[in-house]
Formats: sequence, C-alpha cells, structure tokens
Amino acid sequence: MTLPQFTSDLSDVIEKELTGIIKSRDVPLYDMMAYHMGWQSAPGLDDSPIPQQRTRGVLCLLACRALGGDYSSAIPAAAAVELVHSFTEVHDDVQGGQPQRDGRDALWWVWGPAQAINAGDGLHALARLALFQLLDRGASPELVFRAVQLMDKTSLEVCEGRFMDLEAQERIDLSVESYMKMARSKTGALFACAMQLGALIGGGDEEAVESLGRCGYELGLAIQIREDIVALWGNGSEEYVPSTEVMNKKKLFPAVYAVENAKVSDKRRMGEIYFKRVLDPDDVMALRQVIEELGAKDAAERALRHHADEALSALEESSIGAEGKGPLAETINSLLG
Repeated sequence: MTLPQFTSDLSDVIEKELTGIIKSRDVPLYDMMAYHMGWQSAPGLDDSPIPQQRTRGVLCLLACRALGGDYSSAIPAAAAVELVHSFTEVHDDVQGGQPQRDGRDALWWVWGPAQAINAGDGLHALARLALFQLLDRGASPELVFRAVQLMDKTSLEVCEGRFMDLEAQERIDLSVESYMKMARSKTGALFACAMQLGALIGGGDEEAVESLGRCGYELGLAIQIREDIVALWGNGSEEYVPSTEVMNKKKLFPAVYAVENAKVSDKRRMGEIYFKRVLDPDDVMALRQVIEELGAKDAAERALRHHADEALSALEESSIGAEGKGPLAETINSLLG
C-alpha cells in the first residue's frame, strides 16, 4: 500500500471515531457540530458531504507508529486533536466575521454567533473527554493525565496566538519576530501537540517527544506562511478573490515583512491603505503591489522553505529509527508541496 493510500485510510479511521463521538448524542447542538465537520447539510438545504483530510490526527497516528506503537491505541488522541482544531475553526469564523468555510456557509452564519460559540465550546469539551478513552486502549492513568495536560496547555496557547492575531489587525508596526510568535502559538502549537501525543502513546522517550514537538511547531509555521501567501496571491488555479481575512486587515507574513523593511514613504503608502476600517478589492491590489515591490513575496517563500526544512531537520535529528521517520517526512513534504 502506498503512503498516500495509508494516510487516507488513517484519516477515514479518525473520521469514524469522530462520527461516533458526535453522532452518539441527540441534542440538536450536535447537528451543528456535524454540519461543521462536513457530514450533513444545514436545515432546509441539501448540501453534499465535504470530505476532510484529518491532517493533525494523521500526524498523531504516524508519530505513534514511528515510535513502534500500535497506531490504533492513539485513535482517541487523534480524534481529540481534530476536535480542538474544529473548535478553533468555529471560533475563528465568529471572531473574524467569515461567512464561509470550505465553500459553504460557516456554522455561525447559519445558526448565529451565540449558538456557534456553544458548538465550539462543546467541541473542546468533547476533545477532553475523548482523551479519557485512551484508558480503554490500554493507556495508563499517568499517561492519560499527561495527555490531558498537554492538550489543555496547547488549547491555551492557541487562544493566546489568536489573541495576538486579533490584536495585530489594527496595528501596522507588527514585527516579523512578533508575527512568528503569534503563528507559532496559533498554528504551530496544535501540530506540535498532535505529534507529541502520538510519541507519548507510542512509548517514545523525552527526546523523541521533544523532537516531534519542534517538528510540529516548525511545520505549523510553514503552513501558516503558505496560507498567507495564498491569501494574497491565490493558488493559481482560479481567479483571485480577496478573502474576508485580507479585507479585515489581517496581518499576513508578506505584509508584516514589507512594513518592517520598508522606507518611510512605503510605510506611508501602506498606512494609508490600512487606515480604512475595511479594505475593498482595489485596496488589496494596491497593497499587494507595494508588498511585491519590497520583495516580501520572495521573502515569504524563503521563510516557508526555511521552516519546512527546520521541521524535517528536527525529525531527522531525533532518535526515531529511519523506518519511522520516512512516512512522517513524506507526509510533511506532501503537506507543503
């Protein structure tokens, strides 16, 4: 079996676990969660299911397997990571005023922000409960305690990163260093947590857990920078349309780099654009022109490659055997390819 087929199978296993966790409950709150997970339509509509690749959960299972563990023993942890990720998505959509996710209405746009917050909080609670299912897979109480502690620490770190992200929207003096701190927490922390949980459950020593944590943080940074590049320039496969986040002045890496390296006259040009409460498409195109002139797109692509290389270096320098490293490295490359 090829690795892409294997990881697809792992994603299906995680999806089955998630379905069991959410659909076993009959309060309509869980219908909202099922809608966000892509399994069912909004009331009165007939949307097709949206297939999902549970990337963070797959990395958790691959990390467990890389340490010689039975990946099936880590399935509750993989599901927990995906539930926390979904919790952050629901809240991000509300906080950012994003009406769409995955090409259809966001949960809050259908049910309103108050109920969306309930659904997001419920997803977080389900994630914690999922970790206790590790006991049924043979994990010791001590390991489960550490897993819950790691998940809670990560959830808090993600919230801190989101706070920094929102706080930066009305600023134009954000430094690249501050951006990296924000992105490391907002995006990197959950990738690190996924891989650390897999390492713990797989029986890895502290060195392996720490190395996979570094790998996850660096992978998250690379993914965040790539998403920022796509937000400003698109993916090349369709006509570019600025996202809600761009229009709401989210500070993307290329913009942050441009401001930090710009002359006073260029900072003034960018400041005139960012002074507006909400940007329009013409503003975005003008901003993009300034950013390109300052070499920020190239800088972003270099930063993406640097953090991707750092993720692979952390994996390579770990005590994990070559047979375990291979699938993880190949998966990381595929995520950034």
